[in-house]
Amino acid sequence: MEKTKLWKVDDNKLVEISSNNLDYEDRIHTWIENDISIVLPDAILIGSKIKTDHGKEIDLLAIDENGDIIVLELKRGLTTREVTAQVLDYASWIDTLDEDGINDILAKNGIDKTVSELMSEKFDDYEEDIEINENQKIYIVGSSIDLITERVCKYLAGNGLQINVLTFNYFQDNEIEFIARNFLVTESDSPKDTGKKRKGRYITKLFLEEKIKVGQKVKYLPLSEKGVNKIATIYRKGSKCLKLDDTGETYSFSGLRKKLILDNALDLNPHFPYWQWTEWLLLDIDTKLSDL
Repeated sequence: MEKTKLWKVDDNKLVEISSNNLDYEDRIHTWIENDISIVLPDAILIGSKIKTDHGKEIDLLAIDENGDIIVLELKRGLTTREVTAQVLDYASWIDTLDEDGINDILAKNGIDKTVSELMSEKFDDYEEDIEINENQKIYIVGSSIDLITERVCKYLAGNGLQINVLTFNYFQDNEIEFIARNFLVTESDSPKDTGKKRKGRYITKLFLEEKIKVGQKVKYLPLSEKGVNKIATIYRKGSKCLKLDDTGETYSFSGLRKKLILDNALDLNPHFPYWQWTEWLLLDIDTKLSDL
């Protein structure tokens, strides 16, 4: 990651502010804990130093406006292999938690509200039926990041894992301290997100433009290619809009995708559905959702 430089303007001249490479991850932890918006403006802090079921400790845990759980882990001098394996382990554990599990974490951290209550207070357009912890996001945080970690994280991000590296560069001018924030992975480094932001969900756009309507039926193409047809009906507008015809169970598109992949052992990543709209067929017009 290219190092940030900082100048101040003094009598119409640029004077470079000296940077400091001291290890200050503990201070970073405190800054983020006190104000999560310096990292993620649309997120709520769930807790700090979260104990997992296997005896590990997650530095910081948050939730964003999509209901996705965010792991923030400070590098603290760990090697590339250690920090990468650690955050992936944490994300795999978080993936096992349902909404009640998240509420338990909140309670253990002294927060007497449910995650739904917190999101309703924070986000004006919060949808009550949004799926909590449908996906997980990972941030490795540090005062500096080595080149191997950069390469590994860019590779993972480029292949669909929602992972990023965040550094804080420290500067000092006499007694005044400055901090600059940098993200490693940019939009151009990641697969295009076709509908994850709640304020601009692709599925919401299709409903608004009346390209899909209540009563229409869809099927998941990768499963059909295996000779298994699971048909779902669009029974309502919103994020959790699908009802399986054979069971009556209701899901979002991402939630049903995950269930079908896991139940049928499909060779697809169930957790990061960046390209899922190419995988759904609207039966009455024989068209993929991505083509609408």
